[in-house]
Amino acid sequence: MGAQLRNIYHMKQLPLAALFGTSLLCLSISPLLAAEQADTLDNIVVTADRKARTVDETLAPVTIITRKDIEKYQATDVAEVLRRVPGINISNNGGVGKQTSVFLRGTASNHVLVLVDGVKIGSATTGATAFEHVPLDQVERIEVVRGPRSSLYGSEAIGGVIQIFTRKGGKGFRPEVNISAGSHNTQEADVNLAGGNQTTWYNLNAGHSQTDGINACNSATSGCFMIEPDKDGYRRKSASLRAGHRFANGTELEASLSRSQGKNFSDGDIFSGNSNDFVQENLSGKIKHRLGERVAISAQIGQSRDESYSYFNGGDLNPFASRQFNTRRNTASLQTDVTLNPDAALTVGMDTQKDNVTSDNNYTVKSRKNDGLFASYQHTFGKANLEVSARSDDNEQFGKHNTGAVAVGYNISDNLRMTASHGKAFRAPTFNELYWPGAGDPNLKPEKSTNTEIGLNGKWVNGNWSANVFENKINDMIPVWPPSNIDKATIRGVELGASTKLAGWDVNANVTLQNPKNAAGVNDGKLLLRRPKQIANVDIDRKLGNIRVGATVHAESERYDNPANTPASRLSGYGTLDLRADYQMAKDWAIGAKVGNILDKKYQTAQGYNQDGINGLVTLKYAPK
Repeated sequence: MGAQLRNIYHMKQLPLAALFGTSLLCLSISPLLAAEQADTLDNIVVTADRKARTVDETLAPVTIITRKDIEKYQATDVAEVLRRVPGINISNNGGVGKQTSVFLRGTASNHVLVLVDGVKIGSATTGATAFEHVPLDQVERIEVVRGPRSSLYGSEAIGGVIQIFTRKGGKGFRPEVNISAGSHNTQEADVNLAGGNQTTWYNLNAGHSQTDGINACNSATSGCFMIEPDKDGYRRKSASLRAGHRFANGTELEASLSRSQGKNFSDGDIFSGNSNDFVQENLSGKIKHRLGERVAISAQIGQSRDESYSYFNGGDLNPFASRQFNTRRNTASLQTDVTLNPDAALTVGMDTQKDNVTSDNNYTVKSRKNDGLFASYQHTFGKANLEVSARSDDNEQFGKHNTGAVAVGYNISDNLRMTASHGKAFRAPTFNELYWPGAGDPNLKPEKSTNTEIGLNGKWVNGNWSANVFENKINDMIPVWPPSNIDKATIRGVELGASTKLAGWDVNANVTLQNPKNAAGVNDGKLLLRRPKQIANVDIDRKLGNIRVGATVHAESERYDNPANTPASRLSGYGTLDLRADYQMAKDWAIGAKVGNILDKKYQTAQGYNQDGINGLVTLKYAPK
């Protein structure tokens, strides 16, 4: 495999990659040692290993997006912050509120496991997560783990795991109000009330968002059956509550609820509908208790709901098509973390999941249960680290499916570490793939993958850098439609990232070079649907007294909108530039302004669907100190 990975790319053939690779090289040779010592507090990540560990301890590539990052970037939706993560590209069907798919390391959008406060979300019918309906004002933190994690989480974690944490209160009372207005008659408002003391915490959030939107479709492709030259708007109202308490004996209880509902307008016809009502809701209850200094037991129950109702011209539910798809997913888990000695730790656990589907579509099977057992062992041998994990899933549809992973790390020096890993993952077919009337195949097998990667991570005074090389082979892959286990895929790639401070500017940059190709059948050697070979991001920010300014560059190479890569389906490469600034007017008041796509670039991330041109947003924030 090493020879294959070394020959994935020739830089002279990748002008976009060469440009950003040069940027990363410049970061690495800058006079960093002359700068002031940066904060060295370790970031804590819980998603990579299903328990709290520092980023330095975990052996998986991880990106953490904090509330401070979200506010600094003046981001308006989850996709906007996720597209900064190495290895991620986004597909969107025509603007705010429209279907948004996240591709991680060249894998499909349903190859990414998504959690909210530890609860698995998404539709059991489509296998997709409606990122477009997740209110960003509810989000405290996002953790993205790249690479397979089925050995801990089960189905879907082929490309990685994205976990979204809702906002959490702390000591003291901290209210916050945000009001925004911008292009296309965009109006947003949210109120956040956070508080607590040393033993109790709470956070309450409520928000409203609406926009006239843009004309979603520009041609009769990809589901745009009827082109209407009007704007396709979006409305959403949302609320969330998260609260917890720590008892005198150390036991912790926490509960969370997040909900969003609204209406989405699109181009369509009497068969597909041109408006959609949606509901997304997530419930979670957790308890954690320590037995002495070495053992911690935690349990969680949760429920996620994904509901969709389709209408035509604001009338009744569509008379000629399936128009109601409701998924309810109930989950429960029990986990024990044991510190065996100062150098060794063990995690064992079990979880269960039951999916229920309610629809006017005549699914022959409407519920499915999955039980899983998992274990993970970590050991430190001086400068070396070892992680081994394994899981067995028992599914009502497929029977048992086993996965495993092993990772090693070695600290070459205090500021340089090498990692290597090998893991297996799988994805269970969705209800649509199995039971869609006239097209589903109940005999489908799970998709299976094997991923191998090598990483190198380094630190300098004012930042860090990383390089990861990976190869992911997927067997029994199910094409978009009709469903069948006929395809295979091989995805090879390199991720480069760096952050530092240059001349007073905070600089973060990453580039992904990947080759996500079909490896079997009539489309052998063709690029996988909507996946580019090159993705690059650069963020620069600077604080000047009470003013902070910044800019973002995002670029992707060409991709194709069908598996055959026909010339007519080619989507051109593109690059966008966003500018932002905010001003702390007084102790409690701040105002921010953002101009997106300031060069007014015309581009598509899904064929037939428009993307917004130059656009602006102004936000007023009140947060008494």
